[in-house]
Amino acid sequence: MRSISPIDIEGVYKDYIDVKQEENRVERYEGNEHWYHASGAGSCSRKLYFESVEKAEPSNPLDEKTKRLLRLGNVVHEDIQSSLTHTRTNISTNSSTNNSNYKDSTNTEKENKNKEKEIEFDVEGEVKIKELNVRGFYDIVAKDNTLLEQQKVYLYDIKTCGGWSWKMKFGRNKQMNPSIHYELQLGTYGYAVREMFGQLDGMFLYYYNKDNSDMRAVEVPLTYVSRAYLFWRNINDEHKQGLPDFRVGVSPVQKWQCNYCQFRSHCNPPT
Repeated sequence: MRSISPIDIEGVYKDYIDVKQEENRVERYEGNEHWYHASGAGSCSRKLYFESVEKAEPSNPLDEKTKRLLRLGNVVHEDIQSSLTHTRTNISTNSSTNNSNYKDSTNTEKENKNKEKEIEFDVEGEVKIKELNVRGFYDIVAKDNTLLEQQKVYLYDIKTCGGWSWKMKFGRNKQMNPSIHYELQLGTYGYAVREMFGQLDGMFLYYYNKDNSDMRAVEVPLTYVSRAYLFWRNINDEHKQGLPDFRVGVSPVQKWQCNYCQFRSHCNPPT
């Protein structure tokens, strides 16, 4: 006989996720509704219009399973970011993680002596591109001081995915025409990071497989910085004319996305 828990743990967790989601909304977005979200780079133009121009309320809320998946992604983000700020390192960008790579943070004299050789991490940094009305938060900026000639600045964005998405990305039979949504999102952060730090020497998507905890970094060409800028400039120009028309490839980017869009009821896409 199937046992039934006397405590509704699922319900308690649902309420907790809702609270954390609201805290995140208030902290990050309340009062900033007029900005485009950098995470929307490469998204449907009509969706972006409803979200940031009309500031419409989402009409199709996420289901509880999707909320739990998003929360799991947030936990992975927070854990990786915390590991970088917790441990101060002098590792090179390509070295493996072993005891000899970690600097003894309790040795103040050694710390000061090797300060110029450290890799510094900035995490969860807010960016604003005022000319494009775009705002967002990058995951990780690594400032590498281990090289003799000069500091290098690298940008990382963490992406969690399930086994199927991982297979389509890294498996033998890779997806032939993959979405470039993540690359454009990273390029958007890259544009802002380059303005903030005066340089950008590399960008990486760091994938985490939620099914088996595999992790893999993929370098993204810096050309996506200019491609992201062009995307947002076109969005701004198009939205000045009002609500965009339906154009598959732009509005929506892919037709199947309409089935999952939180603004579907506002949009009423053709079947």
